[in-house]
Amino acid sequence: GAMLVGAAAMKAADKTADGGLAKLENKIPPKRIRPVLPPGAVSIEHFTTHCTACQLCVTACPTQILRPSTSLSRLMKPESVYENGYCRPECTRCGDVCPAGAIHPLTVERKSSTQIGHAVWIANLCFPVAKGVRCGNCARHCPVGAISMVPYNRPDGQPVYVPAVDTERCIGCGACEYVCPSRPQSAIYVDGNEVQRMV
Repeated sequence: GAMLVGAAAMKAADKTADGGLAKLENKIPPKRIRPVLPPGAVSIEHFTTHCTACQLCVTACPTQILRPSTSLSRLMKPESVYENGYCRPECTRCGDVCPAGAIHPLTVERKSSTQIGHAVWIANLCFPVAKGVRCGNCARHCPVGAISMVPYNRPDGQPVYVPAVDTERCIGCGACEYVCPSRPQSAIYVDGNEVQRMV
């Protein structure tokens, strides 16, 4: 009996959680032109100058999107990654705990309208273009309504709907990058702002 239970457990471990329709892989971070810094960091220059790499914001982040940078110019100073979560507009924890003034404290209202970056779409990775299937996860989960689905003709002539990003409205929270089903890299990702701004 124990052998049968063990064999069944091993067979179940071979299956993917989605019923075997697609191979489940961890996401890899995109190659961003500029890092995505925490809201309230003001600018790359301000943040790099004032951050002491104390890691308090990394520890306080409830969605665990802040990670120490491996870049030599910002070594161990936090930046946002969206493989396992996104920056929730109602959260202000990083600015609340920063002791050095590298991340200014923001109210929820200011935080939810501070643009830390903007979404960038990669057509050839997007499921509607690459596979001819409907998706729209990014548009459905955008907390500020900065993504809409627009008509697009694939190279084979098949009409599909793809995301269009309103970069003036996007705040760079990373919800789109996080929920994108494309693997190993998201078909939409956030590139950071040199200077953060209000939208």
